[in-house]
Amino acid sequence: MSRRFSLSRRAVLKGALGTAIGLPLLECMLDGNGTAHADGTSLPKRYFLFYCPTSLVTSGSRTEALTPTAAGAGYAITPVLQPLADRGVVPDVTVISGLFVPPIDAPGAYDSDHHGQAPYAVMTGVRSGWVEPQWRPQGWSADQLVVRALNPTTRLKSLYYQLDSQTGGTYLSYEQTQGFSDEPPIVYKQIEPQTSPTLGYRQLFTGFTPPGSMVDPQAELDLRLRKSSLSYAKDRLAALQQKLGANDRRTLDEHLTRVRTLEQRLLMTMPGTVTPACHDPMLPATDPADVSTDVPNQDARAALFVDLVEMAFACDLSRVITLGGASVMTGSGMRNPLWNMRGGLHGEVQHSGTQAELNAANRWFVDVYARCLARFKATPEGTGNVLDNTAALFVMEGGKGLTNDANRSGDGGGDPNHSLDHSVMMLGGRVGGLVPGRHLVLTGRDLHHGTVFNSVYQALGAQTQHGEIVGTVSELFS
Repeated sequence: MSRRFSLSRRAVLKGALGTAIGLPLLECMLDGNGTAHADGTSLPKRYFLFYCPTSLVTSGSRTEALTPTAAGAGYAITPVLQPLADRGVVPDVTVISGLFVPPIDAPGAYDSDHHGQAPYAVMTGVRSGWVEPQWRPQGWSADQLVVRALNPTTRLKSLYYQLDSQTGGTYLSYEQTQGFSDEPPIVYKQIEPQTSPTLGYRQLFTGFTPPGSMVDPQAELDLRLRKSSLSYAKDRLAALQQKLGANDRRTLDEHLTRVRTLEQRLLMTMPGTVTPACHDPMLPATDPADVSTDVPNQDARAALFVDLVEMAFACDLSRVITLGGASVMTGSGMRNPLWNMRGGLHGEVQHSGTQAELNAANRWFVDVYARCLARFKATPEGTGNVLDNTAALFVMEGGKGLTNDANRSGDGGGDPNHSLDHSVMMLGGRVGGLVPGRHLVLTGRDLHHGTVFNSVYQALGAQTQHGEIVGTVSELFS
């Protein structure tokens, strides 16, 4: 009997000029059962969060088309959730409704502006507060809690991407840092998201070098190598393919095809000549061009970020990823051809548009989330797929205020979308015993979003707690 060829899960192919091609998880990297690595270590567990920067309802409505009307498995798919069905991931996602974060001074609550403070309360589980000279998050964000608890050995501890290109406002990832002279010794600051899919790609595969005013020779070399990175490793790829079994050769071929396709799509927008107007010729504008003045090609941008998220997990470059929709309030100024007849997403759609227009926008965000899950599901890993080893969250900025009680709805109920009452989250994947494919109704229990986060931490094996929030949602596991 011939000896079984095995390969380390951390193997990469190094080619000329320092290029390195990450490899997918192959059968020869697994144990005989296909449930762990050949060295006995577990398959990676992953955390993914998609943040939808809208509420369930507009200012003029209390009825929406996202929340299912029936509980349990086999619930009817609502119009806003239709992308889950279109992408084939309904059995892989649990819809969780009836969550609540109070707009008062309480554990895990927010006691100020809804747009400025509610995201902090949701993402940290710590009540918001004033720290000179501004309101700040008061704890570690969910992604950084996972990083601190699991200390992943991947090249990048975490990734934070944002679909919309505009920056500023309220971000989703926070870390502890040293305060300035007029602040307490320890404060929490927001981590800037990556809004360029091109730069995000370079960060993943070439050790991204931030742009500067001076020409960076290494950055110039990296950019040229990226034009055909696979060609520099072709000899090593050919040698490896000769050693692999039929299934592994097929998996590797598919993986390399995806890598090259992504390279080509990103480079298609690269200008052939750098004009005198470009102040940084080493980093030309390569992201998708705007479809019109101040209207980004959000579909093209989203497609590239979905590819990056998929590749980061498939190549095990990171196991903790946050993908946000927009940073400024409920997408203030975020333009998309889908709703550009209104203008920006926040003031024009969320507050001045019809409920049908907001439902269409929310459906677009759900579709981006569903695309990510479908990619995870289509990526084989062990005897299952990447989604089986992932906890994939969908979080919204707001719910729907159905009461004028100031202790439950922001603005005392005056604006139903300034509320985290009756909020909805989604949780995809099966890592750690999660049982997806249902609508879980928590209405009347006043459970904070943090209880869902705590459940995710438990599923990942992360010994941590979501800020001030204790307890889990046991039904997510049964």
